[in-house]
Amino acid sequence: MKKHAAALLVLMLAGLTALVNAQVISPRTTARVPFEFIVNGKTMPAGECTITVQGDGVKSLWITSGSQSLLAIPIATQSANPNERTVFQFRRYGDRYFLASISRRGETTGYELPVQKMEAELRARNVTETDVLLLASHP
Repeated sequence: MKKHAAALLVLMLAGLTALVNAQVISPRTTARVPFEFIVNGKTMPAGECTITVQGDGVKSLWITSGSQSLLAIPIATQSANPNERTVFQFRRYGDRYFLASISRRGETTGYELPVQKMEAELRARNVTETDVLLLASHP
């Protein structure tokens, strides 16, 4: 009977460890974005924004804000050191915001979104660009 109890305890601990690890490396990140922003030419509403990293090999980002969702293909970037914070980076031109990148706490891989057509047009007109960083959280 003691062997069964010990085996059960070991299995429970292993299960809890796996659960904790799954939460730590969750591919989902959430931030409250106080402004509308543009991704892939689509305007996403202000509010809670969730970005989920998907895929093995080539990664994609499933971005949800309000009732809108879309899929984006980022460019993966590498850093020598793990990120200290989870950050959503936006580029602002006047009153327009474009999602530029996401970096996740504890990871050395980040994700940049390509410059979009509308953003390139604003740059060509020499509209002042400002970076806006928002701290995010894991659910």
